[in-house]
Amino acid sequence: MKGKLLITTMMAAWLAGGSAFASIPRVAVMGSQPVFTSQGGSGVVSNAVNGSLWYDDDYNVFYNPSALMDNKNYVTVQKGLEGGFFKGEFENFAYGIYMNRGGGAAQTGYGGGQFVSPGVASNTNLINGLNASSGVANTASSATLNTQRPIELFLAGDTGIKWGAHVAWAYNRTQTGATVTNADGEITNRYWHFDLGAQVMGFEPFIGATLFSKYQNTAASTNRSVEQALDEFNAGLRYKYEGWTPYVAFKKFREGAKGLEALTQAQVRMNHYGIGVSHDTKVADGVHIYKNIAYWMNSVEDDAGIAESAKDYKETVVPINVAVEGDATSWLTLRAGASMDLINQRKFARSSSTASLSVADKVTSVAGTPTFRVGSTLKFGKLHVDSAFGTGATTAEAVNLDSQNVGFDSQTFALLSASYHW
Repeated sequence: MKGKLLITTMMAAWLAGGSAFASIPRVAVMGSQPVFTSQGGSGVVSNAVNGSLWYDDDYNVFYNPSALMDNKNYVTVQKGLEGGFFKGEFENFAYGIYMNRGGGAAQTGYGGGQFVSPGVASNTNLINGLNASSGVANTASSATLNTQRPIELFLAGDTGIKWGAHVAWAYNRTQTGATVTNADGEITNRYWHFDLGAQVMGFEPFIGATLFSKYQNTAASTNRSVEQALDEFNAGLRYKYEGWTPYVAFKKFREGAKGLEALTQAQVRMNHYGIGVSHDTKVADGVHIYKNIAYWMNSVEDDAGIAESAKDYKETVVPINVAVEGDATSWLTLRAGASMDLINQRKFARSSSTASLSVADKVTSVAGTPTFRVGSTLKFGKLHVDSAFGTGATTAEAVNLDSQNVGFDSQTFALLSASYHW
């Protein structure tokens, strides 16, 4: 009986199954762009885009919303985290809504550290600042409050060219509780992000900005508030010609705060510059090999903390990615991705041994983390179940896609999602 049921399921999938791009598990396996973390004490995490610049995937709508017109009728859910609904109208238009991307964990990497979730996290290294009287970091932490439950809206169309717009919003507020010490005060945190994108004659430009995003604590003292602001700007261009996809991207990131009793405003500034090229080789029916090489430079100024030697530096990363994806059967797609950094180094403006003096630039190599990951898509008609093998966990931030342990148990799937396309 079980054998007949399995055969029936496979036949149904073969008859009704179609091809469509996966999402989080696929990107986590195949790879994306480097994620940069500041070294001067703030612990700020930033990436250029959420998705992939070097191959097509549904997740790319988060930096170029015109991609919604390529695959516009589907619903998707991610295990324990997020989900969205996208619908085409009148053939030439589409809209969508996506909720809880990243689980509301602002600036926290998940999916193997390749995504940065939307929102603003109140950073104690920024909002505490340096004490005005002593000039050293404050030890008492100001109350923190991160944004929650991000919601994102999409609108796209094809009116001679494909175009799209994306708005992301997250918010949090408290006027009561142990964190509020001033009867007339409150703690709020809000986040707004906007993206525009297009596709015309193989060119895919995109632009985005984070605006009006701020953490504010008016209850921190009777005569002074604590504020932390986030500003971002990113722009880029992909060009698709046969199997080739060259691309460029830029992101300007600034996060700063004036903390309670702070001597000066603490800031973290990053500028990401990236250029790369990828190639998609079809080696057999339903089997593709993707190759990517890029050059990324990140310029960092980090005023937070007292680690002077790590505040100002430039880092250079040359990543290499290879991924293979193929249809093992009509109802099963398998994929694997490997990545490594050909070059990964930081060039500091100050020496760690003479932190108080300006000295000749000091260079250090960074080992990086080579990865090899495996995933799959099971197709049950128009329902696709995508997975990334690894050590699973109760929260996405704790998944381990690079574990050397292999086994089919409750921890087999580090990432799991389901989507229905029509």
